[in-house]
Amino acid sequence: MGSNYIHPTAVIGPNVTMGTGNYIGPYCVIGMPAEHRGKWDPANPGDVVIGDNCRITGHVTIDAGMEGYTYIGDNAFIMKHAHVGHDAQIHNDVTISCGAKIGGHTVVEHHATIGLNAVIHQRHHIGAMSMIGMGAVVPLKVEIDEGGVYAGNPARYIRQNIIP
Repeated sequence: MGSNYIHPTAVIGPNVTMGTGNYIGPYCVIGMPAEHRGKWDPANPGDVVIGDNCRITGHVTIDAGMEGYTYIGDNAFIMKHAHVGHDAQIHNDVTISCGAKIGGHTVVEHHATIGLNAVIHQRHHIGAMSMIGMGAVVPLKVEIDEGGVYAGNPARYIRQNIIP
């Protein structure tokens, strides 16, 4: 898939740069100003960079950067009603399930999976190949290590992820 498909109802800001092979579904809103009470500046939204071959299925919001840029790596799969906050860095091959919320300045390392309706506090680091379970709440005090499986409220370590 060489070119991008952008559904006619999607809103993509002029500050968004993307690679090729991407699917942007209905009612996605990408590149609008960062939601930050003290630094709200709708006239000067930061940038969003989206890699190649991403699937952003519908009703997804991805905020523009506020201090830098928001980044979505290659082969990301972001499902309906998910939100990616400003200045977040979503690395390659990450899955963000329906309704998940990723706070601003969060880094999600490669091959991580964020479960249905999980909530991740801003300025967090999610280790590579980790899994956050359905409905989990990840406050700052919980460290998400590489390859771990976490669930609950607050999220707690369950076991190591089985990686084929």
